[in-house]
Amino acid sequence: MRESLYIKYLRAVQKPSKGVLKGIGDDAAVVRGPKGLCVLTTDALLEGTHFRLRDTGPWELGRKAVAASLSDIAAMGCRATTALVSVAFPRSTPMRFAKQLARGINDTAAKYGVTVVGGNTASGRGPLFITVTVLGDTDGLRPVLRSGARPGDAIMVTGELGGSILGRHLRFEPRLEEAVYLNRNFRLHSMIDISDGLSLDLGHILEDSGVGAVLYEEQIPISRAAYRLARRTGKTPLRHALSDGEDYELLFTLSKPQAEMLLKKNPLKVPATMIGRIRKEKGLFLKDTYGKLRRMRPEGYEHL
Repeated sequence: MRESLYIKYLRAVQKPSKGVLKGIGDDAAVVRGPKGLCVLTTDALLEGTHFRLRDTGPWELGRKAVAASLSDIAAMGCRATTALVSVAFPRSTPMRFAKQLARGINDTAAKYGVTVVGGNTASGRGPLFITVTVLGDTDGLRPVLRSGARPGDAIMVTGELGGSILGRHLRFEPRLEEAVYLNRNFRLHSMIDISDGLSLDLGHILEDSGVGAVLYEEQIPISRAAYRLARRTGKTPLRHALSDGEDYELLFTLSKPQAEMLLKKNPLKVPATMIGRIRKEKGLFLKDTYGKLRRMRPEGYEHL
């Protein structure tokens, strides 16, 4: 199995509905509610896949579970409002662990103005499993989809990329404030959060938009952690920045004049960088410091 192929299958069998403006295949669904549009997302964290208990405290784990779903709402350029949390505990879980997990969940939700309104608990022989569902409000804004990238668009990211496994995968900040600001003040054409890796997540935008892209090697914002990790793995820092998952930064496209205006204003709390351009010809390419183009295969984390 491959995750991308399974999602394609799910999209193919999804039945259309008048109340659903965007269903399977984006960071969140967009549905029509009684008072306008709302966005919904759900995400799951599984012990042994997304975290290891020997390396992760329960408060940190609760924080990550909520923050990952909030990042999906940010990727739509919308505001998160309420959350549902379901946890399947191993039967041997002590009460103090469960309480600390709940504190991490509630502290993080409260920090971003989100109310946890319910959920479910269960126990069994399996590993710890956490699912967080978040509802978001568009506040009259247009949700930003993956499918709107246009030839000539600038490709931009927030923050720095790569090496998240060294700690940032637990301490990342979902870019909710930045996303809403961008959506309100700039004409964004497409957006996604970088959860599976820059090149792989950009690939989702390219596929859904029916376009290609060129990334500029020297403009990729590589984190210090990526350089540290490269000394351990033997991979280049650039490769870590292109393919490491769980950066949870925003990756978005907009016209070049709009991008230049954003760079000139520099209004965000985190740096924004122009890293490439969208082109009509399909395929993903990397331009090196000598101006040479080479085709890239999107790399990152796939669950299946």
